[in-house]
Amino acid sequence: MIKSSSNKIYLFFLLGRYHKPYGSFLLMWPCFWGVSFLNQISLVDLWYLILLAFGSFIMRGAGCTINDIVDHKYDAKVERTKNRPIASKKITILEAIFFLFIQLLLGLVILINFDNRTILISLSIIPLVFLYPLFKRFTFFPQVILGLIFNWGVLVGFSSSNEFININIIYLYFAGVLLTIGYDTIYAFQDINDDRKIGLKSLAIKTSKFPRFYLGLIYGFSTLLFCISFFINYGINFLSIFFSSSTFLFLLMQVKNFDINNKQMLQKQFVSNSYLGGFIFFGFFIANYL
Repeated sequence: MIKSSSNKIYLFFLLGRYHKPYGSFLLMWPCFWGVSFLNQISLVDLWYLILLAFGSFIMRGAGCTINDIVDHKYDAKVERTKNRPIASKKITILEAIFFLFIQLLLGLVILINFDNRTILISLSIIPLVFLYPLFKRFTFFPQVILGLIFNWGVLVGFSSSNEFININIIYLYFAGVLLTIGYDTIYAFQDINDDRKIGLKSLAIKTSKFPRFYLGLIYGFSTLLFCISFFINYGINFLSIFFSSSTFLFLLMQVKNFDINNKQMLQKQFVSNSYLGGFIFFGFFIANYL
């Protein structure tokens, strides 16, 4: 009985992808960017960062659960996802919905610690989170939707630490959106053959004839917006140039080493963006004190 319960808990752990934290970091770093943007970190902000960190892990787990509930029939036909708990029928849909409810409840407990405006901004993205898994059925641009969702934390984080929304935060938001579109397109190339067979769509399929060109274009505009975020708000100085050029070189190396036939490299490049997110946060953090 105890062994069976432990195994079920482990399956829930897998369902929420808690064993793969890099996805949660990709959701967390934009929240941290928002808090640190034009703002020296106070004790209150530190508390918000802790809440946003836990919230990112929980809500990413909830998002993965939603995705697997909606996509379980497709997941069973894709080599990379066929062993996921719902697709392999180790967890029932009803059990997954219960687990989703628990995660959303924990997310709500975290959310009520923020002011009303930040709560409203946070909740406004929820409908898109539930609809996201459906987009790959009828559009080649699900990565765009994921970009809008994953970087919503920029606005949430900024709202939690500032009385007014600064228009310049929009540059940072869309820089993150484009970054996510880029790295999730890389991720989607892992499943491109299976997706074609079962009729799912993605930017990987749409850009498959000239993938390096399109990835470079997406990352190029992302880098430009990151540069604008640094230069407009912190001036053109050594620090801004260093962090902007480092971001550019990092993404340039991804484009240079991009190989759609090397799944191991695709996964490695996708994961590496979680380190880039931390590097960008560190840049904003340092810039506020100089």
